[in-house]
Amino acid sequence: MKSFMCLAACLISGRSFAEESGPNKIERKVSVGGFVDAGQIIQGSLINDDGSGAPKRQDRTFLSRDGVALTYSGVLNENLHMNIGVGGLFWKPIPETTPVSRIQFGPGISEASAQYDFSPRLNLKFGFFGYDYNPDAKNLGEYLLRSEAYPTIIHTAGPGGWVWMNEYKYKSMGAKLSWDLLDGALRQDFLIFSEFWEAPFFDFSPSYVATAKIGKALEIGGGFSLHRWIPIKPSVTTPTTAANAYVEVDSFPAFPAINDDTLLFIHQLAFSGGTLKGMGNQIGTYADSFGTPLATKMTDAQGRMIYVLTSNGDTLRPKVSTALTFKAIKVMARASLNLGGLLSMEEKNSGSFKLFTEVAVLGIENQPYFYDKIQQRIPVMLGADIPTFGLLNLLCLQMEYFKNPYPDNTYQQFTNSLPQPAFPGDNPALYESNKQSGLYGKDDTKWSVFIQKTLFTGLDLFIQAANDHFRVQDNLGQPSFAPVTRQKSDWYYMLRFQWGM
Repeated sequence: MKSFMCLAACLISGRSFAEESGPNKIERKVSVGGFVDAGQIIQGSLINDDGSGAPKRQDRTFLSRDGVALTYSGVLNENLHMNIGVGGLFWKPIPETTPVSRIQFGPGISEASAQYDFSPRLNLKFGFFGYDYNPDAKNLGEYLLRSEAYPTIIHTAGPGGWVWMNEYKYKSMGAKLSWDLLDGALRQDFLIFSEFWEAPFFDFSPSYVATAKIGKALEIGGGFSLHRWIPIKPSVTTPTTAANAYVEVDSFPAFPAINDDTLLFIHQLAFSGGTLKGMGNQIGTYADSFGTPLATKMTDAQGRMIYVLTSNGDTLRPKVSTALTFKAIKVMARASLNLGGLLSMEEKNSGSFKLFTEVAVLGIENQPYFYDKIQQRIPVMLGADIPTFGLLNLLCLQMEYFKNPYPDNTYQQFTNSLPQPAFPGDNPALYESNKQSGLYGKDDTKWSVFIQKTLFTGLDLFIQAANDHFRVQDNLGQPSFAPVTRQKSDWYYMLRFQWGM
């Protein structure tokens, strides 16, 4: 599994150093490249559970990884393009557990794809490859494919978090049909990708992205993704277990709020009696003031969920029972304004001068209990390229606002394959307590600074400082459930030396 998860880390390509041609019009080239990353988490913390435990501080934690890739490319009769890349990654696990685990290595495939050009305007690509639709986004953004809707989770960097910077493509197995119209002013991409990086694995998501250029300065785009609409196993994409059933139970008795950390270790919100609304597996945990459970969750002869009251033995049946699902419809819109073009600035002299934005709706349909407000699933990104007049190749600044009231934690999805946010202890009372303290509102705003500078031909320096959705890997290659930069004061920096030939 560790080797497989290194697929996204081998992304470096360079110029060819060998070419051949023959009577079949075959062109070949081989490129080799590598990178060295070094940086530091200035302030941050690590969460590798559902949020019940205390976060492990990672202040001043050193960051390091090295990668290398060898890529073979070929073109047959000017129509069929093939790319095969292999490589490896050395990475420093976080947290360090033993001296043996301080440095890990994993081989992987960087790309295995083929593309056929039906015409200069129409081509089909398939295999394992990367795709991005927003060339301006250097860190934040690319929400359509680098996100989950239920639970509402955003990722930055490469797939699985294996590439920390200078990589914002979504990379997976799939196919892409690209069609350029109006002399290249309109581009349409018809996509279908398999979900490699988050459970449930291998579901297919048909998607569509369009990009239009208006004049010399304005570019707009939009698209949608039918996220996980072709499930490999429907019962996993839409689990029907009690843990994933939203229920409404009439005539449920009242119970008090309890916050006991010493004797009974019971935490619950108060209920005044009547129709109880919640997740099916939680109802059996509610207790009276003495800690005695109010009801026992059972199933009847038909396998349907029932609740038997402790006080009198009455049986209560849910009048509503709805299974939550990972399936979603995600939509995205973006725009980019080239201010340098409007001002007749020469980009090769001044550098890029742009303003750009992206907004997405991560699930246009509401689901009960967790996802009943669409505004809580709308991230907004604003960015700017700042001209440096030859000092740098690129200076890109980005900001993000995302008012998600739930923890940015993939524990429930990764561990239990449930389309739910991770509550500490799977307990609404503990979640509500943390929410009231403002814990989950401290990550609403994200920022990123990205710098590129060519030092010599074939050697580039990249610098990134950010408070984003940065996740790290442990010695088994498992990404942290939550980003290490969750507080407003958290941030990290990273330097990359990248070369190719």
